[in-house]
Amino acid sequence: MREPRYFSKSTLEALARKTLRKLHPNYLNREPQAVPLEQLIEDVFGLSIEYMRLTESGDELGRMIYDNGYTTRFNPETDNYELVKVTAGTILIDDRLLASPNLHGRFRFTLAHELGHWIVHKEHFTGTGIAAAAHELSAADDDAIEWQANYLAQAILMPLGQVKRGFYRLRMQSTERTTIHTLAHAFEVSKQAMEIRLQERNLI
Repeated sequence: MREPRYFSKSTLEALARKTLRKLHPNYLNREPQAVPLEQLIEDVFGLSIEYMRLTESGDELGRMIYDNGYTTRFNPETDNYELVKVTAGTILIDDRLLASPNLHGRFRFTLAHELGHWIVHKEHFTGTGIAAAAHELSAADDDAIEWQANYLAQAILMPLGQVKRGFYRLRMQSTERTTIHTLAHAFEVSKQAMEIRLQERNLI
């Protein structure tokens, strides 16, 4: 298995901008809005999304499949794990994320996180097995890989230029809490995710 590459925040921001321009060359000049994530995943990258119970405990919400083969899923009807055939370029999402509108932000972030894995880790994992979770990585490598996917996910879901435009329009007429809530609603992310994005960019 190849050594994982390490990406800086600025590189990941640039990758997010490049990714969103694949939707439309002028996408980043649009008004603050929710990224059409499924369109990006399926139409731009040619990936597929499937829903199943990944684990009994629910501690794994998404899984990026890099190679044709088999993976495990939990079958609640039999109360057992089973093997299922999978195809390279498939994002598996735990079906419990569809159970409630309150999980919509978590659902979108999980999709974006797995897309982030595909964008930056496809070269690393393709040809080595099925999913990142199936490989033995050092704790440092695993942390770095997950951090990269998380950061790219937030940069795709909350494009910095659009977030800044929305923030500066709202900040003179709204409280910090209201600004976070309004922007989270506009981008269809959780309030926690929006707050982290604003904090990391020193806007709050």
